[in-house]
Amino acid sequence: MSKLDIDEQKIYDMFSQITVDSSKITKQVKNRLQKTYTKTQTSRHRLFLRHIIVAMVLSMFLVVSATAAVLGNFQWFMKKFNPSFGKVVEPIGVYSEDQGIKMEVIGAQKYDNRAIVYLSLQDMTGENRLTEKTAFRDGFSVKMNQRTPDKFLGTKDSLLSGFSWKQKMIYFDSDTNTIYYEFNITTDLDTPLSDPLELGSSLIYFDETAYEEEPINLCLSTIKDKDTVTIDKVQVWGGRNVADNYSLYTKALLPGNYASMPHGEKDQWISNIGIIDGKLHVQTGKIFNKEFGTSDPTIDIKDKDGNLISYDYSLVLLADGKNNFLDFERNDYGDAIYKYEEFIFSINLEDLSKYTLSYTGAVHSGVEGNWRVVANLNNSNPNILTWTNDISFEGHVFEYITLSPLGLQAMGTYEEDDWHIREMIIKVETVDGIIQLKGGGGSRNPANHTFNLNWDIETPIDVTKVTAIIIDDTRIPIVTN
Repeated sequence: MSKLDIDEQKIYDMFSQITVDSSKITKQVKNRLQKTYTKTQTSRHRLFLRHIIVAMVLSMFLVVSATAAVLGNFQWFMKKFNPSFGKVVEPIGVYSEDQGIKMEVIGAQKYDNRAIVYLSLQDMTGENRLTEKTAFRDGFSVKMNQRTPDKFLGTKDSLLSGFSWKQKMIYFDSDTNTIYYEFNITTDLDTPLSDPLELGSSLIYFDETAYEEEPINLCLSTIKDKDTVTIDKVQVWGGRNVADNYSLYTKALLPGNYASMPHGEKDQWISNIGIIDGKLHVQTGKIFNKEFGTSDPTIDIKDKDGNLISYDYSLVLLADGKNNFLDFERNDYGDAIYKYEEFIFSINLEDLSKYTLSYTGAVHSGVEGNWRVVANLNNSNPNILTWTNDISFEGHVFEYITLSPLGLQAMGTYEEDDWHIREMIIKVETVDGIIQLKGGGGSRNPANHTFNLNWDIETPIDVTKVTAIIIDDTRIPIVTN
């Protein structure tokens, strides 16, 4: 980024911290009035007017300057990056700061249950913790409101409340350790976005270090039969490639601390290795429910020729602080301190020296905090087209459809075993031509045969030019009152 860009950002940051308290200005004026002046009454009157004028000019200057800084930053952002939806968003310029990370909403726009948001993250500590892999993941959230009963679109039984978003990094400024994002947010039709728009995060993931088939420096030739612990089916909390009948699994290795993992992190380790009933068991351990740190590992084996041998299955066992395995009928996840996963291999045990263990996984860094911003936006309802009459189409009934500059959303029902709406081609007909939409996301309830889906577009739709929507080859025209 050029030096001029950095200076503009610094100027904006300074003005963003300026606040004007009109009550203090009024108090200052009153204090001036109460003082005794040696000048004539006319002089005092002129001095009073002078103070009033100065206060008014100062207040106007601060407000106009702060507004100009917001607009300047917004215009700079739009000019530099020319984002896809820039022409429909409003300048915002509000931010929240926690744990040394500043989250700022530069511009946004919402249409009932859809929103486009441009925001930035900046590390204010100078530690440069943000990277091109920085993400919010499951920490990101938006505030939603449920419609009032008289405006409810579906039925209470069919409501699947939730939201989805697509996050795209627009630019990473390594000089200021700032990341610029585009967020495309969609909620279910019966739980529209709050007014004003409110969003934030409780987590920010800084970076990820990935490991792919990393060798584990252990000699397997000395591995022998090991003491085991008897396990019951209610102590098996899951696994990979496991049978439906957990009672088949009756033995596991005793938890321990056999060796370190290739990444060297202390929150994950090789717990134990041994032979049980003619099969090689490799047990890993980790601290459970830790937000950042190591991911769940995958352990494989490579032979002397480098061929990968995958595990037959794995078992997940949870333990308390004393390494007692927990029973899911009497315990829950909140009781667990450690998570163990035992990988079982069917290999030739006569010469284990020709095998090498390998590890695949990742290590994440990040921080927990509370970032929350509120953006007041103009009424965008005139830019939403709505179809409320039932539209039947190949076993589906579209009960409610909305079209905004951000795309199309529909909710309705479908006949049993006749779900193929994902295969339908959705288009928008405008006076300038046909626009084909992309499949977005949404939800469906198989029990009630209801759906709530959305389709996206590459650039904003001018709804004033829309003449119809087309589902496959069926044209549904705009109905004007």
